[in-house]
Amino acid sequence: MVNSIDKTDKQIPAGLPVAEQERLAKTFAEIDGIFDDASSLLETKLTGAVSFRYRQSAPLDILSPFERAQSVCFIIKYENIPMVKEIEIQEYKGKFYLKNIGFIRHVLNEFRPIIKNQDDSIYFSKIHKFCHSKLMNKDPKQGLSVTVEHIEEGDVTERFVKILGERNKAIRFILEKCEYDYVYNGILQHSDHQFTTRFWKEYSDGTINHVFIKHAYLLGHIHDCLTWHYAILNHLTFPKLGPI
Repeated sequence: MVNSIDKTDKQIPAGLPVAEQERLAKTFAEIDGIFDDASSLLETKLTGAVSFRYRQSAPLDILSPFERAQSVCFIIKYENIPMVKEIEIQEYKGKFYLKNIGFIRHVLNEFRPIIKNQDDSIYFSKIHKFCHSKLMNKDPKQGLSVTVEHIEEGDVTERFVKILGERNKAIRFILEKCEYDYVYNGILQHSDHQFTTRFWKEYSDGTINHVFIKHAYLLGHIHDCLTWHYAILNHLTFPKLGPI
């Protein structure tokens, strides 16, 4: 299925007391609820293999210098960005702590250019705009034109444009239902005073662990939504990364 994203498999670590299990289960249910609502936006269906055809007959490079830098930066980021697959718990003096909180913070920081920094060339809506413009261009004399060929149905570019649009909409929905502004500007990147009272409380009572878990897991779904954007750009990005 071309237009679908997979739900992350989340496991509550063994050995936790009931209260901690219930608190994690509530966080996981909140993640799944946002995922399900975002997935419902992916209405256009397309099954079977597809391939991309790139045409360019204008007296220009296939990509402008900006577009080439944009594509390389996005490909490197997308291919190497870490994902949270599980949460690790450690017990200390009868209390339970998030053992891999450092890694979770790292994952959140790595995604910032894609989901938060709107001025960055690899911000998700700019990547979508690039792909959309090339798919919509029917005249190679005017610049790069990308068409999508289905193994059985032939040209399905128009339907594929809808699929990318729905995935872009799903990313926006996830971001609207989350608080990445708080995560980045109140905790990870800055210490914005408007978040100080909340952060102080959630840091001391442990709620911040669940804020990190929720937002980190949902980044995996955003990554999935960008799969086909990545595929379009990956065929255009050359040369590839060289060896050491």
